[in-house]
Amino acid sequence: MRVNNITCSQYKSPEFKGKIDIIPGGLSYEPAKYLRKSYEAISELIKDKPYNLYIRQNYKENTVSVIAQREKDFMKNRGTRTEGVFSAADDLYKEAALGAVCTYEDLTHNTSQSFMQKFKNLFCKTQFKFKLKKNTSL
Repeated sequence: MRVNNITCSQYKSPEFKGKIDIIPGGLSYEPAKYLRKSYEAISELIKDKPYNLYIRQNYKENTVSVIAQREKDFMKNRGTRTEGVFSAADDLYKEAALGAVCTYEDLTHNTSQSFMQKFKNLFCKTQFKFKLKKNTSL
């Protein structure tokens, strides 16, 4: 039996394939009909993303939620999560999905950016201390 080698490019850049999941319990007739109409646009929006869209209907409040979150975080109920909520009688799936995706990307980008900002601040502080010690010793 021969095992193929994995090239470096395959290992470092995995292909993301975001998907659309409907939370168990399903959708009633009208929301399912609206979702079928806008499914192609939503799947194009999420196809290359490292996270998924989850669609949930709240029967008590008669609303539908579109949730953007990574799959492993969704199963454990943790991590970054954004949600777009609208009435079940409206056809706002594209808008809610776009809002959830944009907000999720902003949150994840700001998190990594704040880490980099913290790192730069730490570097600047240590650099300032070394310069200060060098100048005071003269």
